Amino acid sequence: MEWLNQPEVWIGLGVLLICVISLAVLRSTHRRKQRDEDQQVNLTIAIDQLPILPVIEEPYRIEIYGSPVRVRALVLAPVGRGQSLPPKEQLGNILNHFIPNFTRILEQHQPIYRQWPEQMSSAGFLQSFFNNLAIPNKGQGTVWCSIAGKIEVVGSNYLIGLVCNTNSPNSLSQITVLHAGQWLDILRVHQI
Repeated sequence: MEWLNQPEVWIGLGVLLICVISLAVLRSTHRRKQRDEDQQVNLTIAIDQLPILPVIEEPYRIEIYGSPVRVRALVLAPVGRGQSLPPKEQLGNILNHFIPNFTRILEQHQPIYRQWPEQMSSAGFLQSFFNNLAIPNKGQGTVWCSIAGKIEVVGSNYLIGLVCNTNSPNSLSQITVLHAGQWLDILRVHQI
């Protein structure tokens, strides 16, 4: 036990303890970073790489400013810190409240769907949506258009964005919905 009285032993044990603690901290940091990366949502969709599909007009035709469109991408996000979307089986309630029979339209159109994390502001969502789902030439003179804004459903607010294509080049471009009531002026659904 005399070796315990030697300073070199205590220095060696101190160095070993520092190494063990450092290794534990590094492993913990790596795990936390990996967990954060796993929880990140893919916000982008390469719209310019999607094939152009014909507009579906029966039994429902959806129009933006009178132009028939096919929904190609749908993004939905909750508004506010700590907010979340309802479970997947209840999303139809939100979508059908937004537009009657919208889930039937989506079944026909088969858009790419992205559920985004909570958004702190409508303005931030709009900028992120138009950047991450960029349409060629911002839609001008192409068959592409996009529309995004806030919707209100039974006392809750959500943010929604759609990317659509028409059958021929249009002038719709990127449309920002400034208030929930404006959706009715822009989007129409006709049952054929």
